[in-house]
Amino acid sequence: MKSCIAVVLAGVMLCGCAELQNAFKVQRPTASLQGVRLGDINLETAGLWFDVEIQNPYPVDLPLVDLDYDVQSGSSKLFSGLAEIGQTIPAKNKAIVTLPAKVSYLDAFNALKSFKPGATIPYKANVGLSVDAPAVGVIKLPLSQSGELAVPTLPKPTDINWQKLLEKAVPTK
Repeated sequence: MKSCIAVVLAGVMLCGCAELQNAFKVQRPTASLQGVRLGDINLETAGLWFDVEIQNPYPVDLPLVDLDYDVQSGSSKLFSGLAEIGQTIPAKNKAIVTLPAKVSYLDAFNALKSFKPGATIPYKANVGLSVDAPAVGVIKLPLSQSGELAVPTLPKPTDINWQKLLEKAVPTK
């Protein structure tokens, strides 16, 4: 009889422990990279826009803090940086947030100079999205994406439609 009671108590305690673990399990926001687009271009840098879907499991709004990023091809750094974000994900909701990044042409040139124009190179993007989680504080959500990039080629003079360019430059009446 004592053995039977001990087994029942142990079972109740084990079930109770599992319930306690679930009760204290801290939910974390999730993020997934949906796409990357080209943004503003100037003489020194090109902008990239990372579209990230963020899921907020909390019953309160989730403020986004910043985004750090590092994109490499093999051992060569293509670009990296940090962008501050002033956006909030509504409670118990998800949203796609567009996050900015800047690429220095000099960094990209130095990374790509060993590759021939037209070549396809592998890349790996590591992104860390920092959020200010309630009762937890600032946490970083790591994102990673791998793929291939085509090294741009310069057009040959024979590939350019000079007539069409001239028509655009000097409109005819």
